[in-house]
Amino acid sequence: MRARRKGFSQKSTHARKNRRREPARDPPRLPARAGVARVRAGGERFRRTPAACAACHGKHGEGVRGAEYYPHLAGKPAGYLFEQLKGFRDGRRASAQMAWYVRFADDAFLRRIADFYAALPPRTRSADTGAAQLTEERRRVAQSLVEHGDPAHDVPACSACHGANLAGLEPGVPALLGLPADYVIAQFGAWREGVRNGAPPDCMHDVAGKVASDDIRAIAAYLSQQSNVDGVRPAPAGSFVPPKACGSLPHAQVAK
Repeated sequence: MRARRKGFSQKSTHARKNRRREPARDPPRLPARAGVARVRAGGERFRRTPAACAACHGKHGEGVRGAEYYPHLAGKPAGYLFEQLKGFRDGRRASAQMAWYVRFADDAFLRRIADFYAALPPRTRSADTGAAQLTEERRRVAQSLVEHGDPAHDVPACSACHGANLAGLEPGVPALLGLPADYVIAQFGAWREGVRNGAPPDCMHDVAGKVASDDIRAIAAYLSQQSNVDGVRPAPAGSFVPPKACGSLPHAQVAK
């Protein structure tokens, strides 16, 4: 006869068999005070960088060296970061990893993450990888599209929305400087195929469908090679009005 394990009895077995099973319930969304990082009492600043974010986006949101598909977060507008986090949570952006991290987070907690990274100094170096060498011809094409767009095909310049210095615009237009080329290409593809969706009107879905594939690759390589050596932050809200209505941004009605 086998020896009974310590603490294991027929009585406890019977109790388990007859225990009423509770109906399955969806877990509640995490309150703002829960999650991977603690927040100062009464404040909005994290005591430490969320470890789950740092693994892919860098300890200070500056990006991980050699990462091809993970963008830097530091210094980007809080409104933009908040909308992206909501997009992953609500299914407007596709990433199994990101969706898993934020699936039960409420808006208040996502805002804290966004505010934390927005307050950090912007990344200053160009991309570490994916910056394919461009021929002079392709560089000229890319630079022209970035600075002037393609009016014949109703494609605005990147700089018209993201700023002449490509450092972004508060409260919701991100910087483009130093993004990994493969990441930029992947985002264009996601916009084209409807895998990445912004709040309507989704201006980037419209723009991405009008840019030729070769030009997308050239733009991506060109942007990856640009750096923000002076650590310029996004332009203050209202500094300029982008030409396209886009999402819930304040300029959307003005630009229509």
